[in-house]
Amino acid sequence: MNDADESEPESVTEEPRLWQVKIALVATPAKHEELMDRLVDVLCPDSGHEGPCPIPWAMRSVNGDSLSAKKRKALLEEIEETNGDPA
Repeated sequence: MNDADESEPESVTEEPRLWQVKIALVATPAKHEELMDRLVDVLCPDSGHEGPCPIPWAMRSVNGDSLSAKKRKALLEEIEETNGDPA
C-alpha cells in the first residue's frame, strides 16, 4: 500500500472548532502582565505577520476582585486541586 492509498488521519481532515481554555492563577500585577505577554507569544509566535493569525484567538483577563465571593472560592479550589496544598 502506498501513501496515496491511505486516508488522512481524522485530526488532519477535521474542521476547526471553537475552544475555550480557562486559566486561573494567583500572581502579582507585574507577574500577571508577564504571563499574559508570554501567552500571546504562544498563541501568535510571529507578532510581525501581516493579516490575521493563522489560528484565530482572543484573550481576556478578569481581576478576581471583580468576581463574586462564590466564584473566587471556586477558582481557588480549582487551583488547589491542580497544584495541591502549597503549605
